[in-house]
Amino acid sequence: MNRNRKVELSTIVGKGSKVKGTLFVEGGVRIDGKVEGVIESHGFVTIGLSGVANANIKADECLVSGKVVGNIVCEDALELDKTADLTGDIIAKVLKIHTGAVFNGNSSMKSEIKSSSLRKIIPVKNVEETKDTE
Repeated sequence: MNRNRKVELSTIVGKGSKVKGTLFVEGGVRIDGKVEGVIESHGFVTIGLSGVANANIKADECLVSGKVVGNIVCEDALELDKTADLTGDIIAKVLKIHTGAVFNGNSSMKSEIKSSSLRKIIPVKNVEETKDTE
């Protein structure tokens, strides 16, 4: 994952915002607020430092700097920044975990992700004990 490349964002969920349900984005999305449910993108998903996602995430690429409780499926690469806190399972072609990141779950790295693998995302448990970092 090249941090210096330009990523087109079509949606931003700002700090203090909350979304419940399915968030489908054709391009890139940045989450700095809270999302509960499902995040699906045909682009790049970024969970910012203040972002909290109690959600399953399906995207081409994903960068997590905040907190995610749910499973992540990436067609290409997933990167967990040093401030990331992920509880859930991962399916990705490329996985990069920085020192300091917290990851509790299972990972599967595949050169080609079949659509049947995408359906194996299990529902996210309702997690209300997520502590605000605001």
